[in-house]
Parts: sequence; structure tokens; C-alpha cells
Amino acid sequence: MSTEVTSIQQKNNSFWSNWKKFWSEPGFAILSLILALAILFFIVAPVFAVLLRSFGIGAGTLTLDYYEQFFSTSLYLNSLWNSVSAAFITTIVVIFLSTVFSLYVTRSHSFLAKSYRGAALLPLVAPPFIFSLALIILFGSNGVITQFLNNWFGWEFSIYGYWGVVIAQILAYFPVGFMLIESTMRNMSPSLEQASSDLGAGQWRTLRKVVLPLAKSGIIKAALLVFVMGLSDFSNPLIIGESVPFLASEAYLTVVGQNNMELAAVLGVFLIIPSFIVFLFQTYFFKDANLETISGESGGNNIPLTKPVKFVSSFISTLFVSFILLMFVMVVLGAFVNIIGVDNSFTLDHFSGQTGWDTLNLSIIVSLLAALLASGLGMLQGFLLARKPIPGKKALEFLTLFGLAVPGTVMGIGYVLIFNGPPLFLTGTVLLLVLNMTFRKIGVGLEAGVSKMHQIDSSMEEASNDLGGGPYRTFLKIVMPLLSPAFISGFVYTFMTAMVSISSVIFIIAPGTNLAAVYILDLASSARIGMASAMSFVLIVIVIACMGILKLIEKRTGFKI
Repeated sequence: MSTEVTSIQQKNNSFWSNWKKFWSEPGFAILSLILALAILFFIVAPVFAVLLRSFGIGAGTLTLDYYEQFFSTSLYLNSLWNSVSAAFITTIVVIFLSTVFSLYVTRSHSFLAKSYRGAALLPLVAPPFIFSLALIILFGSNGVITQFLNNWFGWEFSIYGYWGVVIAQILAYFPVGFMLIESTMRNMSPSLEQASSDLGAGQWRTLRKVVLPLAKSGIIKAALLVFVMGLSDFSNPLIIGESVPFLASEAYLTVVGQNNMELAAVLGVFLIIPSFIVFLFQTYFFKDANLETISGESGGNNIPLTKPVKFVSSFISTLFVSFILLMFVMVVLGAFVNIIGVDNSFTLDHFSGQTGWDTLNLSIIVSLLAALLASGLGMLQGFLLARKPIPGKKALEFLTLFGLAVPGTVMGIGYVLIFNGPPLFLTGTVLLLVLNMTFRKIGVGLEAGVSKMHQIDSSMEEASNDLGGGPYRTFLKIVMPLLSPAFISGFVYTFMTAMVSISSVIFIIAPGTNLAAVYILDLASSARIGMASAMSFVLIVIVIACMGILKLIEKRTGFKI
């Protein structure tokens, strides 16, 4: 009994000691509390709002009627099945392609292999629905290839529907799988493959018994991420899915078509559950899993591929890269001709709409503000979590990063539930768009800030304090300049992703605050392919220019961003 009392007293003393340390620098303590409240209000509260509304809480009564309606309606069950099965197929194909592709680019040193790596990442600079647009240009009812096959062979088919969505998802989410698997394969120690070869194993056997098992953590992480992204895909089903229901798009249509927030919340719950599970796996289970493949020799020259392996991997990689490039070429051509495949005469008319430029200007303003806030707040939070004795810092970091995992559709519904009425009627305002994008991306700035703080020796801050700099002056004069690479990387990433963001903001825009990505989605949904291609082209150019600026800053400053 006395031992328990002593233990409780020690815990109380420890708590009060930490609490006093926390308030020893009141400026940082107040900033920490403001950040914690903002995270709770703009990330956690919307998710809880969706969860509670799915049970009718907030609409007058606690009920399971909306879940019963979901499970008794074939439309919603079909949307669940279509989303899960499409995400599953997308994941399988993406992992296969990413593995083969990664094998080729990490074990070949030719110019072609390096070029393929850049081409594989091209989808990152485009809105997520651009491949639906390109597929319609090629395989739509009046598509270029559709007409050719119809005229020459009498074949008639349509890309619209379930398989069109699957193909668009494979193209859109391939870079995610590729980056994770390529990183794992590139960091493998070549000595393990060399040892396998010395023991007489052929390269096919080495790949099966050594390379793939070592790459399993990257492959599993990639599979989980791609599956969740496919499951919560919003824009591709709207453009190319035609009448086939999917969870995210059906949630949007339930909100705008029926104003049934409760049922939309139920659909949102089925999106958030797998995302939350994957986030837990990524955070706690796979966090250090990559270490097992990294040795002191990691990053060295990998064993070259034998001719048969190289032929197969390069053949599949070439086909896929060609298809990706074809998609981009189609969008660019679609922007500069009257009706691609029908009237191929050059025109700039698709760029002449004032509405498109207005939405583009607003997108740039909103994305810039969101990027500044997300990177600045993320960097500040990274410093506070890494250096200051903040109570519950692990929970705060977890909740901040959780914002990256929440599907945009869920966040959008949550924002409508919270900000579409008193006391905070902000729906349709630029301020809410900025806040939405800021807190969905703040986790990137936080991760960059924490990583950078771990690289900075605390002795510099101690020396500044010893010389009378004080904690705040030390932060401004010593820490902030050292954190500038983290700020820039968070800024550029947030700006690029905010420019093409759509699934969350589409719920909270208004006629005067429409954004470019949402405008392009409207154009594509209403078959105005030329204008949609023109706006997509401009958006891609802006995002590529951002990446160019990032590289230029890297080169000029010497900072590795």
C-alpha cells in the first residue's frame, strides 16, 4: 500500500515538475497551446463531427437508422463493393508495376533508366483526375483510338465505367507505390545480392529469395497507401465512372443532391476506418521496418541485371512509361486543337475563358497562403515538439500527422458540419479554404521540422543561451535560419498539392470562391474536354515551375531540400 502511495506521489511530483518546465518559457507554452487547440479544432473535430452525425447526433436523435439504410440500399452496398474491389485491383497492379519499374531503374545506370524515373513521377504534378481526361480523349465515345478501331474493325467499346476508373487510378497512384518501393530497393546493401550470386543462385532466384523479401516493408507500405488512396478516390469516378457508384463520389452526390448529411457521414465512416488502420500501421508498425534493409553499404552500386531480367523489366517499364507520356501528350494536344480527333486545327480559344483564369488566380492565392501557414506552423511545431517539454507531445504529433491520412471527402463533410452554421459560418469563404488546406498539409511541415531538428546539435542553442541570447532570440536568430530547408520543402509540397487538391475543398467552395481544380472537374464532367485540357495544362506548368524553383533554390543555397 505504501509503495502504491509513493508511486502516485512520484507521478504527481513528475507531472507538476513537467508542468513548471512547460511554463518556464511562457511564450513557447502559449504557442504550444494555440497550436494544440488549432489541431483539435481543424483536424480532430471535423472527423468526430462526421462520426457523430453518422449516428444522427447533431440532427436531433441518436439512431442507427442511417447505417440500416446504408446496408439495405443496393446503391450504397454497390458503392462499397466497387470502391473496395477497384482499390484492391489498383493496388495489385500498381505494386507489380512499381516493383518491376523499381528493379529496372535501381539496377540500370543508363540514361534511359534515369529518364524513366523522372517520367514515373510525372503524375505527381498533375491533378488526380487528369488521366480520366486523357482516357476519355483516347477511348471515349468519340475518342481518337475508339474512332480508329470503329472505322477500321467495327469495334465499339467505352472506357466509361468501372474499368475506366481502375485504369485511371493505376496511372494516378503509381508514383506513390513506385517512390516507396524504389527507395527501399535503392537502399539495399549490394553485398547480400552479391553473396547470393557467389553461392550459385541465378538472378531470378536472388530476386525471389533475397531482393523481394528485403523489400517487403516498402512493398507493404506502398500497398497500404495505394489501397487507401484508391478507396477514397473522389474525382476519377465522377469523370469516368459514369453511373457506377463509388463511396467518395456517392458521399459528395448525397450531400449536393439530397442534402442528406447523415447518410453522407455514414459513407465517410467507411472511408475513414481503413485510413485510420493504415495510419496506425504506418506510424507504429512500419516506422522502423525499413532499417532492416539498410546497412552501411546502402546506396552503393546495386548488382546489374542479367540480360533476361533486364529485357523483361525494361520492356514492361517502357510500355508503362509510354502510356503515361501518351496521357500527357493527349491532354496537351487537347488544349491546343478544336476537338481532338474530330477537328485537329490549332486554336487558343480554350484558354480564353475568363472564369478559368479567375479560378486559377484564386487557386494560386489560396495555395500560397496555405503553403505559408502549413510550412511555418509545421516548422514551429517541429521545433516545439523536438526541444520543449510539452505535455502530451506524442499525442499532439499523432493527431497532426493524422490530418494527412484523413480522406479529403471526410474532411470536407466534417468542415461543412462545423462551419456551415452558427457560431462559425465560414463555408464558401477564402479563409476556410486556406484553413482546410493548411491543416490537411501541416503534417508535412511538422515531419520536415522534426527531422531537421534532430540533425541540429542542441549545443548551438545552449551556447546562444549561455551568451545571453535567451530562448526567443535563440529561436529567431539560430534555429529559424537552420530550419529554412524544412520550411521551403514544406512550402513547395503544400503549394503543389494544394493547387491540385479537390476532394475536400469541393464541399466548401461557393460561386465566388471556385478553385481551378474544381473548375476543371466541372468542365470534364460536362464533356468540355478542350477547356478542361487547357486549364489542366496551365496547372501542370505552374506545378512544374514550382519544382524548378525548388531545384534552383537547392542549387543556389546548397541546402538539400
